[in-house]
Amino acid sequence: MKRTSMEQLEQWHVQGQYQKIVEAIEAIDPTERGYELTGQLARAYNNLGQYERALTLLLATKNEGQADPNWHFRVGYAYYYSNQRAKAAAYFAHVLDLRPDDADAREYLVLCQLDTNQKPIQTMANKTIGKHSFDQHANRRHRLPPIRYPAPDLAAVRTHIEQYFGPITKVIPSPSARDLHVDLCLCAPTPERDYWQITTLGMGACPMNLPPEQLHRSPERLELTITLPRDWNVDSMDEIWFWPQRWLWILSRLPFQDNGWLGFGHSLATDGYEPFAANTQQSGLLLLGPQDAPTGATVCTLADGQKVGFLQLIPLYREEMEFKLAHGVHALVERMADVDHVFCPYRLNTCAPDIERPRNPYLLS
Repeated sequence: MKRTSMEQLEQWHVQGQYQKIVEAIEAIDPTERGYELTGQLARAYNNLGQYERALTLLLATKNEGQADPNWHFRVGYAYYYSNQRAKAAAYFAHVLDLRPDDADAREYLVLCQLDTNQKPIQTMANKTIGKHSFDQHANRRHRLPPIRYPAPDLAAVRTHIEQYFGPITKVIPSPSARDLHVDLCLCAPTPERDYWQITTLGMGACPMNLPPEQLHRSPERLELTITLPRDWNVDSMDEIWFWPQRWLWILSRLPFQDNGWLGFGHSLATDGYEPFAANTQQSGLLLLGPQDAPTGATVCTLADGQKVGFLQLIPLYREEMEFKLAHGVHALVERMADVDHVFCPYRLNTCAPDIERPRNPYLLS
């Protein structure tokens, strides 16, 4: 039988004719396929959703694949869609070691981080929100276009961020191109603002489902921001550094997935008030207006007159969350009047008994 050319196999792959690839390669004696054809067969099985078959083939060529980023990507892909995200993350990380500019591997690695570290969250009403829907999309080639701002609106929101929070020095791309596209804009510390400011860019492309009584009180569109110390390692994916980015992405998708809304004074907590990371006991988030920002930072007006609101995440201890639920947001803000809005993993707990309140230069308002 005449062997199908690699060019033909690649053409079938581009056309999505994966079954043809399987049939052509399976017709070749396994002892004669070699490493490259085995990899092509595994890729086809991955795209057909037959991940166990793909893994069997790939792991049989483990020795040959150690220096091949494509091999690591295919193994990571099979583990990812087999819901073995921790294993998948290790292989996508290897891809980046071998091919640092691989955007797909970086996207999947962040998705693995989101999935393996994400804890369910509780809203003010103690409603538990389940895991996000990334894993509903089994094949990256068959997906709807993501929701994005039109170009003029994207430019307007980006300009607003730079005007009120500082020059954008880095953009972290959205971890998923599958539905709502949300990048993170990083504004580096300056002499005037001695902290990192990280802001979502894209959450507001999807209007929230506001209740009728809020239609004229809260913007339908929203972006979120958080401030971190100047020595924060914004490039690390270790959870002690990565969790603020992860939670910005989680909350930016929450209204989109739950057909709900977020607004000023809302609070959210991890399930069971489990701390965000090993270096802090804080486990909740309060949404307030942007802190230490010029007048006008709260709302961006788009060309057609629509409003995009900006709210800042303030990390809280469990006792502060419980105080807020019992007494309201304004009572908690008053109690935290001397607390720095820049996240500090070990700050004093303002609602713990017998505390001496800290004094800091940046005050909540």
